[in-house]
Amino acid sequence: MDLYDIFQGGITENKWRLLGEYLKCHEITPGKGIKVDKSLSSGTIISAKQPREQSQSQAPPFSVLRLRELTSGGYAAELQEGWVIERNTGESNDGIEFHPPQLGGASMSARPRNEITIQEDEFVYVRFTTDNEGYIQNQPQIVVDSTDQESQHHQPPSGDNTGTYGDYYIKLFKLTIVNNGPTIVYYQQSDIEHDRIETFLNVGGARKLHKKWNGTNQRYEFRTLKQFLPASSTPEYGKIIVDADGAETLPANDSIKFSVIAERATSPQINIDDDGAGVITVKGNNNDATINFLDCSGGTPAHTLTFVDGLLTSPNNETVDIQLGECNGSGSP
Repeated sequence: MDLYDIFQGGITENKWRLLGEYLKCHEITPGKGIKVDKSLSSGTIISAKQPREQSQSQAPPFSVLRLRELTSGGYAAELQEGWVIERNTGESNDGIEFHPPQLGGASMSARPRNEITIQEDEFVYVRFTTDNEGYIQNQPQIVVDSTDQESQHHQPPSGDNTGTYGDYYIKLFKLTIVNNGPTIVYYQQSDIEHDRIETFLNVGGARKLHKKWNGTNQRYEFRTLKQFLPASSTPEYGKIIVDADGAETLPANDSIKFSVIAERATSPQINIDDDGAGVITVKGNNNDATINFLDCSGGTPAHTLTFVDGLLTSPNNETVDIQLGECNGSGSP
């Protein structure tokens, strides 16, 4: 039914319904890629949607951007630039250093890009060396090698060991031929983060608690404290290091406790003096005395006991017999 048929005769409720259905079926609905704009002044405008510009994502670091076959054999490869990132914990240094690898004598970020030449079954690496503390010593280089190189990890100076320098080969990719065509097998497609092994230093020039870094077991070794005791002591005495309270791993044993030398609580006759500079002096009561045992005549002492600082000094390692009793008329006991 068209508009002419709908509007024949008078207006009825049914004709209003027919008019609504007519308008609905003639409504313009945009399809994919079509835009419909309606306005009172311009009417209905139908146009094509403009496609959005899609930004191309950047290739991953160290990936192959372009590969071309050489008439002399092999391939020339153009690489996306990447970085070797070093964590520098030195107080006066930037905490993060970025090292751009060199390719063909220039930085990878140089334009135009330099190419590398690679043959079938060859590897491409980022190579750099470090000192014994792990700090990068030279500009990293992009190198090609026919062998599967292994890296030498730096070993830090530790204890009496001076450590070893590091020589790192970070494997990026390998070129293979599959179905007569070149294929890139990737091992690394991200920036390279280089970490150091922390170092420890014994100071003071005395006994060293830190022994060494054990590169085989990958752990630091520290010396422990050992208690020396007289073999015949029962019970043990003179213990400097206090025994662990239960299992060694309990929180109560997080600190190693040492015994203290102390005077008796009341009327001490043996005194302890600490000079505050590391010297502890054990001394007596500062009483000096000489005891003479005289005969009845009061003449030359028959025996003498000498005390210095409250301690007997004479006689020394000898037996002294002192006879006590009444004297006879001759003055002899």
